[in-house]
Amino acid sequence: MRQSELIQVLSEAVNQFSWFLGAGTSQSAGLPTAWDVMWDLKRRHYCKEENQEIAANDVENAAVREKITAYMDAHNFPPPGDPGEYSACFKLIFRDDYERQRAYLAASLDEKRISLTQGHRILAALISLDAARTVFTTNFDSVIEKAYAAVAGKDIAAFHLEGSYAALTALNREAFPIYTKLHGDFRYRSIKNLEDDLKSQNEELGRAAVTAWNRFGLVVAGYSGRDESVMALMRSALEGTNPFPHGLYWTTLKGRPPMQAVTDLIAAAKSKGVKAEIVEIETFDSFMSRLWRQLPNRPDELVKAVGRVADRTVNIDLPGAGTRAPIIRVNALPIAQLPSQCFKLTFKDAPDWEALRKAERAAEGAILLTKEADVYAWGLESEVRKAFGANAPEIAALDIGDRVAELDKNLYLKGFVEGGLALALKRGKPLVHRASRYGSTLIVERQSARSPLLKGLSEAVESGGHVYGQVSGLMTKPTEEHPESISIWWAEAVEIDLQQIGGRTWVLLKPDVYIWPRWARREASTFLDRRMRGRYNGPANALMSAWIELLLPGTPRHTDRTLTSFDHVAGPGNPTFVVNDRTGFSKGGAR
Repeated sequence: MRQSELIQVLSEAVNQFSWFLGAGTSQSAGLPTAWDVMWDLKRRHYCKEENQEIAANDVENAAVREKITAYMDAHNFPPPGDPGEYSACFKLIFRDDYERQRAYLAASLDEKRISLTQGHRILAALISLDAARTVFTTNFDSVIEKAYAAVAGKDIAAFHLEGSYAALTALNREAFPIYTKLHGDFRYRSIKNLEDDLKSQNEELGRAAVTAWNRFGLVVAGYSGRDESVMALMRSALEGTNPFPHGLYWTTLKGRPPMQAVTDLIAAAKSKGVKAEIVEIETFDSFMSRLWRQLPNRPDELVKAVGRVADRTVNIDLPGAGTRAPIIRVNALPIAQLPSQCFKLTFKDAPDWEALRKAERAAEGAILLTKEADVYAWGLESEVRKAFGANAPEIAALDIGDRVAELDKNLYLKGFVEGGLALALKRGKPLVHRASRYGSTLIVERQSARSPLLKGLSEAVESGGHVYGQVSGLMTKPTEEHPESISIWWAEAVEIDLQQIGGRTWVLLKPDVYIWPRWARREASTFLDRRMRGRYNGPANALMSAWIELLLPGTPRHTDRTLTSFDHVAGPGNPTFVVNDRTGFSKGGAR
């Protein structure tokens, strides 16, 4: 189901739906997600056991995560993505000490860190309007309480493990709103984090949830489906006499596939005759904003309360330009022009994301695709039609300039535009383009690894050494998904990341070493540590210059370059970029 279709369903009967919130909905408020908490706990355990010192923000570095993961793997810790990983992390640090858990969460979820966003205010407005009558969450934080106080000017009390008996009574009496924390509240002793805790929910809270889900539809947001106890409750609701009567809709971020437990639940719901769908959204905030705009009869006072987080123009005096030599060089190149048009594709049978990726692969780089309510494309029209075979679309030009100017609000376009820029930068270069849900990467092409165009890169990384090769003596470990053991290869690479800051657009170039197959990167962590050791200051500067010279060759330097993504393609199908090859930097002020 498309996001726009779910918005229509909710706008017509939003008060007939219950809501279920996971940690993803609190992330934009500045609070850690379950992923953040797990990595912090694993970092603490690794540092304690190995007598290491790693700062909390260092886990953003992929190499650091690989090192910690290798250690955890060697000690039989559940692998990333395993349903038992979360509770195992808490067991490592706190054992069965609930007071230490509470104190840790109290510090991590301190109200001083909360910054309410549009999504939280809109949900609070829905609660105030009696349009979100029951809200359940696995979160411990007080984001919803703060949002409700800010928007409605009233307090909302959460039902949790202490006092849980009252939740079902309130539901039966229709004493709405009913806001329930299934895993407890960090301000109290009763919280659920350990494996034995998460195997079963508090009986009364669970009964209240199942009762609500046999009376209302359900929208799930910001939740992965990791906790077996919660998934068991949802499966239990399917055994009721009237499961999810208005539908079960599980939202997930674009390009991020749901866990198998979620897919299985949706399939089971459909087998029971429930309208059940997985719906891709950009962010929780953008999803709620779209819903809010479509709701009729919104009171003016709530509209104003929700809108208090709107952007405001401010004037801050900046220091004048410096005159001394650059003191900091950054890895960002200014972009003077972004594409303003693309193709809009209209299908008889709308393709899902997997069908789009399959079409892109079949076209072998000749087209780029993305989707939101509609499907958008770049490339030769004939190639676009050919890629979809019998389901060939109608094609029309579309103006996207206003949305491209605000990529942070149109994330489905960010990867699309990054892909277009990556193709434009690689034209005529011995590079290949690989895209994933994390972004676009340009990689040294194996067949052209000795091209003279790569001389500068070779000198920057290894004084004339190789920029591509096999990881000596290392083979992949057979798994159920990849049963064959194969060689592991590496290549110099650079990630392409678009950022819009202070009214300007920049492309960040992030040099990296690409590992093939991609799923073997963890096994190659020792090699990566050796290969990338020392890449800072002088070496980092030389590497950045080498990549810029490769991607934007020619003279004169420090000038705007006009780039297009495809050969022999005219009009809306060929995105145009204007990029300057001079990185951003700072200069010292006058003495």
